[in-house]
Amino acid sequence: MIHPRRLASLLFLSLLTLPLTAQLRFADDFEQPHEGWRFVGAHALTRMDTGDPEHGHALHLRPDNYVFALVEDSDQWGDVRIEGEVLFPDDSQNYLGVIYHYTETGARVDFGSIYIKGNSSYLRMNPFRDGNVSWTLYEEFRTPLTGEDAIVIGQWMPFKAEVVGGTCHFYVGDMETPKVTFPYAGTTHGLVGFNPRIVGGPVWIDNIRITSIDGFSYTGPPRPNVAYQPEALLTDWDVLGPLAQPSLAIEQSQAADAGVVTSGIPYAWQPAPVDARGAVVTGAVTEYLGPRPVAYFRTVVHADAAKQMDLHFSTSEELALWVNGQFEGYIYPTSFFAWYDFWQNPDHAGDAGPIQLQAGPNQILVRARGGRFAQAGFFARLSDL
Repeated sequence: MIHPRRLASLLFLSLLTLPLTAQLRFADDFEQPHEGWRFVGAHALTRMDTGDPEHGHALHLRPDNYVFALVEDSDQWGDVRIEGEVLFPDDSQNYLGVIYHYTETGARVDFGSIYIKGNSSYLRMNPFRDGNVSWTLYEEFRTPLTGEDAIVIGQWMPFKAEVVGGTCHFYVGDMETPKVTFPYAGTTHGLVGFNPRIVGGPVWIDNIRITSIDGFSYTGPPRPNVAYQPEALLTDWDVLGPLAQPSLAIEQSQAADAGVVTSGIPYAWQPAPVDARGAVVTGAVTEYLGPRPVAYFRTVVHADAAKQMDLHFSTSEELALWVNGQFEGYIYPTSFFAWYDFWQNPDHAGDAGPIQLQAGPNQILVRARGGRFAQAGFFARLSDL
């Protein structure tokens, strides 16, 4: 844990700079053996001498599949500010992921994550869902780090994350204005911590502090301030799953209330995870590491007469499509990313084609199948031809 002299200094500074309601919960400058941490992949997490007299020892995070440095009991502290310093020692593919709301549900692990890319100097939003990355669903949040806030290999850089409810404000360099405000991780509680890239170069962290807070420091507009239009998209979806394998009973059904029984277990339709942008977050349901990679998503649209309409998707994964129990084919990713503006921006155009609707209700059914890297979700829109 933190050296007594440095702890006294940090506590004094906290009294000068933090609101009276803030409470310092945890601090570590790595000058003493580790306490208060839960290490996953502990062999890849080592306390090391940096050779820098201003920093002394730091925590070395070496990529080796799944490696996490989690702070014990941090899931009990409510809204928090996470502060520290980061250094990338070599110019390789590397990042520091700042983790929040790390939760384990059975064998499944989900958490919010925003990473600082070292060798390319940018931020990316990257919630993990059953161990799978999901940056492909949030590319509009990718933020270059430039000027005085640019990452320089071999130099320390301060960072800060404020997590209130399901939203994270993330700072690098400039501690006054966040680079990103991100409300779409889909989680509201859990441990905080850090992780390196799954493969690539190492990262060092030092002077970690976690403080309970009662609100954000920044109260300005969202960053980036994107004008989403979910009302133009299909957003009223139900989901059934996750399942171990596809179900013909579901795929061929035209009944909007049809469930399924598989391996003696009944499955029923539930409201699907759809975020405020209109993204259907398939990775929140399908399993990546677990044995149940399949989920079905459905929506019902009403037509005043039989007609053809254009069904348009932007997806980060391959999907299968049925309309009123009739198989219509596959929807393919047109890039790594699922874009919120795919129907307006030709640079982000997705997969589109006509479908035949009957007069009255029509069931649109999509099958998502997890188990592949960076699958995350889709956007969909129905419009006149």
